[in-house]
Amino acid sequence: MVGHPAAHHYVDDAQRLSFIAELKAKGCVDDAEAKFVRKDGTPFWSLLTLRSTKFEERQVNLAWVYDISSVKAAEARLALLARVVETASEAVVITDAANVIQYVNPAFTKITEFAAEEVLGTNPRTLKSGRHDPDFYRGMWRSLSDFGRWQGEIWNRRKSGEFYAEWLSIVAIKDDNGVNANFIAVFSDITHRKEDEERVWRQANYDALTGLPNRALFNDRLSQAVRQGKRDGKSFALMFLDLDGFKAVNDTLGHAAGDVLLQQAAERLVQCVRSSDTVARLAGDEFTIIMQGGGESDAVSAVAAKILESLSLPFDLGDGIGNVHGSIGIAVFPNDAGDGRRCCSSPTTPCTASKARQKRLSLLGR
Repeated sequence: MVGHPAAHHYVDDAQRLSFIAELKAKGCVDDAEAKFVRKDGTPFWSLLTLRSTKFEERQVNLAWVYDISSVKAAEARLALLARVVETASEAVVITDAANVIQYVNPAFTKITEFAAEEVLGTNPRTLKSGRHDPDFYRGMWRSLSDFGRWQGEIWNRRKSGEFYAEWLSIVAIKDDNGVNANFIAVFSDITHRKEDEERVWRQANYDALTGLPNRALFNDRLSQAVRQGKRDGKSFALMFLDLDGFKAVNDTLGHAAGDVLLQQAAERLVQCVRSSDTVARLAGDEFTIIMQGGGESDAVSAVAAKILESLSLPFDLGDGIGNVHGSIGIAVFPNDAGDGRRCCSSPTTPCTASKARQKRLSLLGR
């Protein structure tokens, strides 16, 4: 380097000239960031300090050059990460070891409606929806303690009070001593996805006309009742019901009136049983009822009689009055059958209108 002009080692000559101007004006340049060239031609960042002084009656410049390439590279990485976090569509929350919020990104505000200044210095419990019990949160913190991470679906509440579903991932950041120093939470709003899943599930499991469980959900509930009955040693009753005279309503008042009658009949059936019982529509005017804990014949008969009486009342269909009567067949688990398939085909549970009518007569005669 001796004998070569210092100007040859600068990457940017305009930068060099600005340093010279500052040196002339102040007599020094302190801790300026400058780009120099290595021997192989590659540039590197340096921290430059210049002093103008005299040496043996000559005006000279003293320069201290510190290689800060690694520092600048780290700063560039941090700046890039900051841009990524700031522009991410997922919310990012950083808390300290005491779970006090230290940072949130703009996506957090977009999802939760809380501005950064409203949550900084607070605990994330501000967002709790109340839908999860203490065991849920204990399990979350147990996973963070044992494995350093947790992820899953969670319901929280926006500033407006609206509930929303999120997919949440939390990672514990440890210090040099292996102690949790920070927690980083990343979450996205999956409310629309959950609503779509719920809509698809309802379409697959509920009757569109009456809102009652359909055949698929009925079969699932029946299987559950059988498993629970076997496990707990308890009985339940299964009722099969159809509407006598429904075809006549369809023929005289039209299918629209028939649909209204089915909707009203479904409402009456639901009102006749407990919330723990299942009322389902299989097809047409065929309904089923799973009566939990309905093993006693007197209790079953009382509910059946209540249903028949309710269905015998006139139906106001708007364009006319509809009159139908119900026919009910009954099977009791485990007396009549030991599984759902045999229960549905049990001789005491007629699966045709004529058998159901016969069973209805015997019920009313008790």
